Amino acid sequence: MTAKRKKSPAKKKSKKHGSGKRAPAAPRPDEMPPEVLEFITAIDEYKRSHQRPFPSWSEILEIIKNLGYEQAHSCD
Repeated sequence: MTAKRKKSPAKKKSKKHGSGKRAPAAPRPDEMPPEVLEFITAIDEYKRSHQRPFPSWSEILEIIKNLGYEQAHSCD
C-alpha cells in the first residue's frame, strides 16, 4: 500500500492595501517654493517646542498667523 501525501493548501498571498500604486515622491526642499518650506519649518519648530506630534487646527491657525498671514476682508 502506497501512502498518499496530502497536498498542503496553497498559501494565500497577502493582499496589498490600496491599488498597489505608490504615492508620488515628496519634493525635495530645494524643489519647494520658499513659502511652503517656511510653513513646514514653522510647523516642525512648533511640534518640537510644544512636544506635540500633531498640532490641532487651532494651533495650526496660530502658526499661520505668527507667519504674518491675515484673513482677507471683503469690500462689500
